[in-house]
Amino acid sequence: MATDPQPDAARHVQVVQALGAQIVEGGLAPGTSIPIEEELVGELGVGRSAVREGVKVLAGKGLLETRRSAGTIVRPRESWNLLDADVLSWRFMPEPRPGDIRVLADLRVALEPGAARVAAERADAVAVRRIDEALAALYATADDPEPFIEADLAFHKAVFAAADNDLLLYVYDMISIALRSVRQVHTRSVAHNKETLPGHERVAVAIRRHHHRKAEEAMREVVEVARADAEQHVRLCC
Repeated sequence: MATDPQPDAARHVQVVQALGAQIVEGGLAPGTSIPIEEELVGELGVGRSAVREGVKVLAGKGLLETRRSAGTIVRPRESWNLLDADVLSWRFMPEPRPGDIRVLADLRVALEPGAARVAAERADAVAVRRIDEALAALYATADDPEPFIEADLAFHKAVFAAADNDLLLYVYDMISIALRSVRQVHTRSVAHNKETLPGHERVAVAIRRHHHRKAEEAMREVVEVARADAEQHVRLCC
């Protein structure tokens, strides 16, 4: 007798992905009940234990709540773990919505200049070298948008890592999931990518010299340009 290559115990991931994406994308509104267990078993082709485990995982992410009198309902957005990796993926992929692009751009303006300031205060020789290496990769990939996106993400992560603050780095690692998606939307002009290089270099130089105010100012310029790019994309596409 053939065995199932994907045991039911592991198939809860299928439930998590299907229901989670539907909730975050708005297919299941807050306050509404999800389909009953029997329906989910039939729709998703999984066993009851997979459905139950999937619901538990989504409850842990703040998306679902089980009530005796009402079944399992979708929780309001303010209860969601918005920095959860899956929630971010469902929100920003495959293509972010205009409002989400704006939210992310605003978050960068609020967060990254401060991270650069702390990096200039805390960076040791190893951290500075990693920033310089990431900057070199930016220059090396400026003619090719796909590698440039990865190099840009690596540069900003190196700045956060240089701050020597595990909470800051964790936040960056989470939002980089969304950043990668947004970069795909508006980091397509080679000429514009090259125009951003001097700004990134000013950030690197200020951190290398431990000029915290200049690092903060330089990073603010970088992320304000990114926010302007995002706003332009929203105006053109929507």
